Amino acid sequence: MRKFAKISAVLAAMVLALAFVGCKDDDDDDDDPSVVTAWAVSEEGYKAVVTFYDDGTVKFEGSDEEGGYSVTGKYSGDTTKYGAIVIFYDDGETETIIIETENGKAYFDSYQYKYFKQ
Repeated sequence: MRKFAKISAVLAAMVLALAFVGCKDDDDDDDDPSVVTAWAVSEEGYKAVVTFYDDGTVKFEGSDEEGGYSVTGKYSGDTTKYGAIVIFYDDGETETIIIETENGKAYFDSYQYKYFKQ
């Protein structure tokens, strides 16, 4: 009987030790937003990527002969479906883009360039 009690105590201690070690921190410390959709254009010496995030922010990054730029803001609308998206840039400007389809590819026009879904 004493042997069974010792084995039980050792097993219980092992289970408790493994239970605490096996607990993982499930808190997401990653505050970075996830990408909802990204759109890109590359033509005539101009390259740009527009990235829409799940927290309602948007980032335009691009480059041309004059150098690179990066613009941020917020948006409203569903960037995964056809229709209007309104972008409110941090500098106070507002732009409305329309997601459409051409030859089975989704795109939108911005500053006379067609951005295609990546």
